[in-house]
Amino acid sequence: MARSRRLCRVAVGLLTVALVLLATHILWSLIVDRSPAPVLPPAREAIQGTVPFRFAVVGDNRGNMEVFEEILARIKEEHVSLILHTGDLVDHSGERQFTWLLHELGEEKLPVPLCAVPGNHDIDEAAKDPSTRCRLYGRAFGQRRYWFAYANALFVALDDSTERVSPDDLQWLDRTLAQFRSQYTLCFVYMHVPPRDPRPGRTHALEEGAENLIGIMTKHRVNAVFAGHIHSYLEDNVAGIPVYITGGAGAELEEPSDRYHYLVCTVAPDGSFSLQKRDVDYLRNTDYPEYAFRVKFPSNIALFVSASLLFSSGLLFGLGSFPTRSRKTDLT
Repeated sequence: MARSRRLCRVAVGLLTVALVLLATHILWSLIVDRSPAPVLPPAREAIQGTVPFRFAVVGDNRGNMEVFEEILARIKEEHVSLILHTGDLVDHSGERQFTWLLHELGEEKLPVPLCAVPGNHDIDEAAKDPSTRCRLYGRAFGQRRYWFAYANALFVALDDSTERVSPDDLQWLDRTLAQFRSQYTLCFVYMHVPPRDPRPGRTHALEEGAENLIGIMTKHRVNAVFAGHIHSYLEDNVAGIPVYITGGAGAELEEPSDRYHYLVCTVAPDGSFSLQKRDVDYLRNTDYPEYAFRVKFPSNIALFVSASLLFSSGLLFGLGSFPTRSRKTDLT
């Protein structure tokens, strides 16, 4: 009898834990883990602004929100008009990765547009069709290639996340610049992978299409290129076009001497521009527990554990319900 009571108590305990876990999972899914709003750029928009103005450039946070949030907080103090992101926003392309990132960006309440391009970590590299390859990225951050204008400057976002520029993307860039470049004093193109790696003996750059890309940008008088991919700050010059590589928004840095950073570009009334690099001190990633729970702890594990506990409690109830046979000692 005592054994049956013990089994029933254990079964009740397991059942309680299972129901609490299941209820928590349901509430989390319905209230906390809802799909947050996307962060879309002003694609195909001509924004009326005044000159001078400033914009920020960041890249390669790769899900490290501790550093990225600090950078965004400092950018807010810079009073910029927009933020360019050169890609690799998440550690790898997954629905929970993007959901978590959008949730964190929603908490930031950015006062200006965040205009991103996809990086190689933001896409499904196994997919050949761009619409499939960028499905999750597109749902979160919009078009993979686009243009917009602010005041006297044209901005063009180019997708080279596969470390190649396809003929279709080159034709699109040529058509876009041919149509809009002459309407604006300045033109900036930004992408994830730089046309070339300026470091001697290093090749962390475009594998295909770089020569044609440079030719198109030269023909249409592009004033500067912004890229990421290399987790450092580097300056280059291709056919007279300055290239600024910024990959320091949270991903592991290339060299011990590198610093987390972002860029601030100031556009002057005479059509000139200047660039400043802002360093950010090393920060510990205290966001990791939340990241691990939201991203790395799959929701189906909670369901599996709940089902296992329910099964175990039912089994123990069954065992506890069987009467136990008492043994009598023969004293004669």
